[in-house]
Amino acid sequence: MLLLSLLCVPPHGRTSAETRIYHSVSAAREQCLNTVQWTENGSNNPMESDASSARVINVGFEDVTSADPGRIPEIAKQLDSVNATGVSISVGRLDWIGFPWAEYKNMESSEVASTGRDYVREAIDAFICSDRGARRTISLNIDTLLGRELEQRPEIAGVNAQGEASKNWTSISSWKYSGLTDRLTELASELVQRYSPDSINITEMMFPSYTFGDADLTDFQKFSGMNSWPLHPDGLIDTDAAAIYEWRSDAVGNIMAEVATQLSGTEVELTMDVRSPKNGDLRGRLDSGQDYAALLKMVDRLNIWNFQGIDSTGYYATDQLAGFYVDQDPTRYGIEIGLWDSDGAVSPEALEKELLLAEDCNVPYVSITPTSLMDQGAWNVLRRVWGSPQTAATGE
Repeated sequence: MLLLSLLCVPPHGRTSAETRIYHSVSAAREQCLNTVQWTENGSNNPMESDASSARVINVGFEDVTSADPGRIPEIAKQLDSVNATGVSISVGRLDWIGFPWAEYKNMESSEVASTGRDYVREAIDAFICSDRGARRTISLNIDTLLGRELEQRPEIAGVNAQGEASKNWTSISSWKYSGLTDRLTELASELVQRYSPDSINITEMMFPSYTFGDADLTDFQKFSGMNSWPLHPDGLIDTDAAAIYEWRSDAVGNIMAEVATQLSGTEVELTMDVRSPKNGDLRGRLDSGQDYAALLKMVDRLNIWNFQGIDSTGYYATDQLAGFYVDQDPTRYGIEIGLWDSDGAVSPEALEKELLLAEDCNVPYVSITPTSLMDQGAWNVLRRVWGSPQTAATGE
């Protein structure tokens, strides 16, 4: 790979000794950190796995920027205990990032603004090498929802069919005409240049309902040639009309195509999270603008959400999703098991069921999200299913 970044460099402002304390570095990990270097022929370090057996843990922004100095080292220890082969690290949102960026000070999170720390670099340094001295894959995850910016620029908020503005979803028109697509591509490029990750992952890139503002109607008319929204006989908007689904899918596809173009030539993979299907239409989630076949023309892999605790993404179990997609092309589809539930987190038993199904179906890429919902019971399940090189030292 043409990526010549030394990922072992300590974060700015900390000595090597402080870095060793912060990361609880073993001798093997220290050696790995001292020698990790990308070359045109790949890494000089042994990898935890190849693409045929990726077991990835997703670390959310709440953990990446945790005020607890022991949180990142604890996650690193748990990664060792469950044989995790890769980590997906949240870098934040387009208006709330986890590293200092002089050109975009207004995008820095409050944690970065108050400390000046590069939380993304610190997480990479902590997670890239296992305790056995093998390198893990690093994915950097960009969340495309907005929060703070919608308070400052309410005009870009998405509006649903009832006329209610969203607090997190932006309109399709704002992505096309208010600079959000350009900002996403620039952020992805900045991450590649700064950190040389294995992949960039885009999440929450969808338009499920808040697409009915006046500016969106103008764009829909331009796309479809129709004079108004499709309507039911009673005059209400037909929110499930095929024309609306096609317009949303076109918008998502064009945004992802721009990101893919920006990353072209870097050899950094582009992946994307997608909602799982909710009925017999296995083309994907066109209601959210996620046409799987169209997206696979731009991205290297789709991570299909299997969030059994959430109605919108819990219709099918892991073995069903594997049969629908992974069996057809195991290199282009992964399954992401989510821990969210209405009462907090799904049970360890529910997690174990999905993990065992993934093992039985030989799913090559499995990820678990997020670490903030993983109690010791969840980590213990991962150790039972994925195997553990360690004993109870991590808390079992």
